[in-house]
Amino acid sequence: MTSIKWRTLATDLLKKRTQGNTESSFNRKPAKKVRLNEKVRLIPFDKMRKESLKWYQDPESMRNIVGIKTIYSKEQIQQMYEWQNQHGLLYYIEYNHGSHCQIIGDVWLAEDDYAIVIDQAFRNRRIGRMVTKYFIYKSKKMNRDFITVSEIFNWNKTSQKMFTNLGFYPFKENKDSWSYRRRLKKAQIEKKNSK
Repeated sequence: MTSIKWRTLATDLLKKRTQGNTESSFNRKPAKKVRLNEKVRLIPFDKMRKESLKWYQDPESMRNIVGIKTIYSKEQIQQMYEWQNQHGLLYYIEYNHGSHCQIIGDVWLAEDDYAIVIDQAFRNRRIGRMVTKYFIYKSKKMNRDFITVSEIFNWNKTSQKMFTNLGFYPFKENKDSWSYRRRLKKAQIEKKNSK
């Protein structure tokens, strides 16, 4: 199975993605909001929100997302979101300030990829870690063997540190990045030995 990462320019996604049906382990009932703590919750994707423009039109953030300083147009972001929503679980990350709530990022879990984007103003608050821990739990409940991050760029030391601290390990070298993975099930040999 070949897989071109979702980070490819959004206009190319529908033409280039060649993997088969990725909906096999996704329950297509309407997704519900997920409260992670008193400040953070996950909101199922419903439409493109204007906050997305801030992340996907910032060249510095995009360098960590796609590997080059670029920006996505509103149409490219919409196309990316629609594709991700059809091929996995897509949520916005909402932060509660007390007096109001704000969308501060998005997160996507597919059969062969996991991606998270947090607004620069909300980084280094352990929000990404909390959200990722939830999706590790969710992946285990879905009876997955692994959760995979298809691409973390070599210069993105913050993401590398977060994922390795959560038990992910680099398993495949790419041109300027590594793919990371976390095993969710113990190896069959370990299970047999424990019986």
